[in-house]
Amino acid sequence: MIIKEHQLRNIFTKDAKFLGILIYGPNEGLVKEQIERITNTYLIEDEYEKINFNGKDLDHDPQMLNDITSTVSMFFKKKIVIGDAVKDKHLNIIGDIVLNAPQDTVLIIRDGNLNKSSKIRNFFEKENNSLSLACYEDDGRSIIKNINEFSKKNNLELNRDIKNFLLQTLSNDRLVSKRELEKIEIFYRGSKEKANLDVIKKLLNDSSSQNLNKMNENVMFGNTAKSSKIINKLLSEGTSPVSLIRSLTNYLTRMQQTKIEMKKGNNFETSIRILKPPVFWKDKDNFQTHCLMWPLRTIEKNLVNLLETEIACKINSRLANLNCEKSILIIANNGRQYFKN
Repeated sequence: MIIKEHQLRNIFTKDAKFLGILIYGPNEGLVKEQIERITNTYLIEDEYEKINFNGKDLDHDPQMLNDITSTVSMFFKKKIVIGDAVKDKHLNIIGDIVLNAPQDTVLIIRDGNLNKSSKIRNFFEKENNSLSLACYEDDGRSIIKNINEFSKKNNLELNRDIKNFLLQTLSNDRLVSKRELEKIEIFYRGSKEKANLDVIKKLLNDSSSQNLNKMNENVMFGNTAKSSKIINKLLSEGTSPVSLIRSLTNYLTRMQQTKIEMKKGNNFETSIRILKPPVFWKDKDNFQTHCLMWPLRTIEKNLVNLLETEIACKINSRLANLNCEKSILIIANNGRQYFKN
């Protein structure tokens, strides 16, 4: 059965003898957060023990999971069993456990981005005795929700400028964002000082974010030399190639949304009102120029290419930097035809 993030809390209140849940998705931080939420809820009781296994364990001993869930510990009445790197070939083993629903057991299967053809995913989605929770990358709405929850939890007032900055700066990965927000929490802990935008920018090391913005602008202006220089600087400083790709993808996506609105007959100022977060006033002129000069079809083609590059980077980390730079510079080279000197 498919559930949403907000439904997970209600599950804890139910007096269920067995809980089997698949938690998966590209948002690794959110996957980890949800698992911690479940385990921390149950582990506060002394009756639970925590047991981990992975797909290789099942390959080595297909009976081991059944032994774990069926045996009774001398010290614990209940158990939380967490599985990693479980493949479709292990479905029979996992499925038998879920269908038999061993008493006083919480079974959590953790995975990355599973497509719709995944047998594991289909089983947990369709089986009434199991749950499936997808953890997709945070969008603008979920990021601002996290910012507001952080502000309330730490009794820290964040003005509109600070929230807009965080909205544009925080990662789509929940864990990365959490670590960034923790820097702010630690700095202002026990202080009566009001949150300050310049201070927060320094805390979050905004130089990387600024360089990403510069890269996007130079790429869209067709300046291959400057783009290459910034790309190499970012990669040498430890910025992941996927972060570069996603930054440019986000910029192109916002251009795409604006172009679609403009095709409806709206002017630029009206069209950009749909964008969340709003275009920063210092960036508006360049963004408008890019939207006016780049054709929608070319923007969409480049978005597809960037998605393919991100997948390639994840599959082969050794060539990730090379594939990242090559893909971005191809877009920059395409942009030269729209901004001929």
